Order: sequence, then structure tokens, then C-alpha cells
Amino acid sequence: MVIKTLSNHYIKSSVAFLSGLDKDWEGLIKKIGTCHLKISSELSPYESLLKTIAYQQLHSKAAESIFQRFLSQFNGHFPTAHELVKLDPILIRASGFSQTKTETLLRIAEASINKIIPNEKEIIYLSDDEIIKRLSSIKGVGIWTVQMLLIFNLGRLDVLPANDLGIQKGYQALKKLDALPKPKLLLTAGEAWKPYRTIASWYLWRAH
Repeated sequence: MVIKTLSNHYIKSSVAFLSGLDKDWEGLIKKIGTCHLKISSELSPYESLLKTIAYQQLHSKAAESIFQRFLSQFNGHFPTAHELVKLDPILIRASGFSQTKTETLLRIAEASINKIIPNEKEIIYLSDDEIIKRLSSIKGVGIWTVQMLLIFNLGRLDVLPANDLGIQKGYQALKKLDALPKPKLLLTAGEAWKPYRTIASWYLWRAH
């Protein structure tokens, strides 16, 4: 597994910027400490989508067990898109996936074959918005899923998953709000966090 960490210079710049926004941010960053966001770049965009969908809405241990059973049908390796579309959906279900997830995994494979999902070389030249538009066009792949790929696989540094419950709870705790903030409010507030919204998100995930 290839794990990357952000440069010390970038971390210092982003932390200084966010700490300077107001006392709330300053206090949060002092409490949490240095950002150590890890970017796992060993997977292709297609593989990253498969894994993210597999793990969605499941406890990590359960998801890992199901995903390993799925991979065991391909000798423990990620299937190519062509291998996956040839596999009987019943066997995918037998791994422990729901019908909905099974259908989504197959649609991801079809999208890879049809070049909707860019490869590793192509994707680095696409903007965040272009990647979100292309990948979220696949039924079952939402914007949140693509944003997780942008952050943890591609290492994009200005991503704000405003629909993420953890982010919403974090901002509620940061600003001592009575209710969870709506995504629209988060996006508006997040304008002040540019160009470090990924780092801001990392701190908000740890704020509650």
C-alpha cells in the first residue's frame, strides 16, 4: 500500500490559515494537534470506487470481511472491469453485498469499460468538478463517494463534503449550534476556508 502524507510546509500553511480565521478554529486546532491526513494512492480510480462502495454504510470489520470474500473470487486481487462484468451477480451477492451494492459495483465496471471513469494518468488533469460530474453520473455513485476518492485517493486539497454527517456534527460542535447545519450553510461558511477545505474537513471530522 502506498501511503502519502502532506508536506510539512503545506500543513503549517493550512493550519496557520485556519487558526487565523477565528478563536473557534484556533481552539479546535490546538485541541486536535497537527493534521496527519494520509492519502492512499495505490488504487486506480476504478478500484477506489469499488472499495468505497463496498465499505459504505457498514462497520469497517464487516465491510472488510465482505470485501475479502468478494476479492477471493478473483484470487485475492481486484478484478478488472471485464472480469467483474462477466461474474454472475449471484456470486457477488454471495459475498455479502446487497442487491443495490451488487448493481452499483457492476455499473462501475461498465463505466470503466466505457471510459466514463478516467484512468490514473487522465484523472490528474481533471478538475474536482469534472471528476464529480463524470463519476456521479454512474447510478449508485453519489457526490460524497466521489469526494472521498478526491480526498483519500487523489489527495485533492480543497474538498468540502458538506453532506457528510461527521462534517456537519463537527461544525455544530465548533460553532456550538443548537442544530446540525444544512449543507448549504456549510458550503457558505466553507468559502472562508479555501483553499484548505480538505484540511478543514479533517479537523471537523475530529471536532465532536
